[in-house]
Order: sequence, then C-alpha cells, then structure tokens
Amino acid sequence: MRGSVQDRPLRPVETADPLDEVLRRVNRLRVAHGVDPLFELPAACTSWDGGGCVLERAFADLDVAYVDYRRAYGRDLTFEHGLGDFVRAFDKGRFPELRTAS
Repeated sequence: MRGSVQDRPLRPVETADPLDEVLRRVNRLRVAHGVDPLFELPAACTSWDGGGCVLERAFADLDVAYVDYRRAYGRDLTFEHGLGDFVRAFDKGRFPELRTAS
C-alpha cells in the first residue's frame, strides 16, 4: 500500500537562484541560534549608503548589530556566517531586489 503525499519526506527544491542558497544558509544559522527561519531575505541598503546590511536585518532578532565580511557581532554574540561572497556582491550593487528605495 502506498503512503499519502503527506507521509513522504519533503525534498528541497533545487533552483539556480543564488539568493535561495543564501536564505537556506541564513536560516541554518538562525535555527542554530534558536530563532525561527525567514521566508525571504529582508531588503536593506548597502554599506556605501550608510549601513543596514541584509544580514544585519536578517539577524536583528538575535541582537546582531554589525556584520562584516566574515562575522556577525552583537551583545555577547559573535559568529562566523560564511556569507562573505554574498555581502561583497550585495555591496557592489548586485541583487537590486534586496535594496530599499533610497
């Protein structure tokens, strides 16, 4: 007898969108630090526009105040995020869909 669709394990959907992989990595870090995963990456402004990195907003509820290319920092909290390539690309203006209107 076959099981129902609800009984089958969920498989991640593979996409060519690099932001999907970034979101998965962000959510793994969020869950590891005891907060719920996000449904989408938040919009933000680049460091050239005065701060507000996407990752700072994605980890704000962890009390992260600053994100550089390697680590996230907050009150009594520091961790390596491993998303430096994404931060550099975002700062160069790639991913305009994640930028807030200035």
